[in-house]
Amino acid sequence: MTPLPLAAMDPELAPAGDSDALLRTVARPTCPLCGARGRGLHDSVPDHYFGVRGAWNLRCCDEPGCGLVWQDPMVVAEDLPKAYQNYYTTLGTGTQAAPERAAFDPMFYRLERLATRVLGLGPERERLAQAYLDRERPGTLLDVGCGDGTFAAEMKRRGWNVRGTDFDPAAAARARSDHDISVDVGDLVQLAYEASSLDVVTARHVIEHVYDPVEFAAECWRLLKPGGQLVLVTPNVGSLGHRHFGPRWRGLEQPRHLHLFDPRSMRALLERAGIHDAKVFSTAQGATYGLRGSYATSRGVLRRCIDYSAIWWLQVAETLLERNGRDVGEELVVVARKPPTDVEPAATVASRAER
Repeated sequence: MTPLPLAAMDPELAPAGDSDALLRTVARPTCPLCGARGRGLHDSVPDHYFGVRGAWNLRCCDEPGCGLVWQDPMVVAEDLPKAYQNYYTTLGTGTQAAPERAAFDPMFYRLERLATRVLGLGPERERLAQAYLDRERPGTLLDVGCGDGTFAAEMKRRGWNVRGTDFDPAAAARARSDHDISVDVGDLVQLAYEASSLDVVTARHVIEHVYDPVEFAAECWRLLKPGGQLVLVTPNVGSLGHRHFGPRWRGLEQPRHLHLFDPRSMRALLERAGIHDAKVFSTAQGATYGLRGSYATSRGVLRRCIDYSAIWWLQVAETLLERNGRDVGEELVVVARKPPTDVEPAATVASRAER
């Protein structure tokens, strides 16, 4: 089946959730990847973290080769910036910017340190922190969605020639002033960087935010030199954390996360973008952030006790299952190397022809 283009969607706009919500939506009943109608997954999910009014529904594709989760009805592209007015990349660290940083007692941190030591998690966490580039020779790196520039600055310190992009002018300004990082503001496709000009493109927790993830992935691929590497990190909708917390899972983050992936749907997206032979796997090594955020939504003494303990045991369970080939970690990782000789992906060619 062929997915509907954006122009074929119902043009009638409606407010999201309550009638006084600021964001408009448009019906998107079919899977953006394969065109199947799918089924309802979660209804009326509010913004638990940054105060956007309204509630949003999520659908899940049941096609065996897909499994994408997407927002339906979907916030219209013109209104998306409103969903980021109180976002942590805009506000910086502190207060509402970090709702998952609820106070935890010393026992939690002792358990976390114990698990890190017993399970030998240190090296795995360091690899994730470096976007799995720790074994690569430094070169030119574009960090898409660089936010305040913290990751870009660390890679710069490690010898990389780093540039960033972000759609948020405030975040870009902070990256420039705090870390002396060159940052371009705008949509990656519209920025139109030179093809085959970069050694590495990283996009950590970005693809779930974009309106057209196939076009986005293809554009990242177009920018890479032959032999260059693409690294994507995104929430894993197939994680144990999602199974435990359901509609309260931090990875859903409505209304900003428009598309959510498991390994199956990510591979389908990469194929459509012309990216082949990519490594797609999950990791639990950045799980604390997301699970604390999920815990922040807990209400009631019993529920909070259960969810508090889950922050610890979910990380342990995910780590052990991952080591036995189960992709149930909180984050999904893509590492793809462009062949020494490669043609421009068809998705990119088609997109540029339309423009």
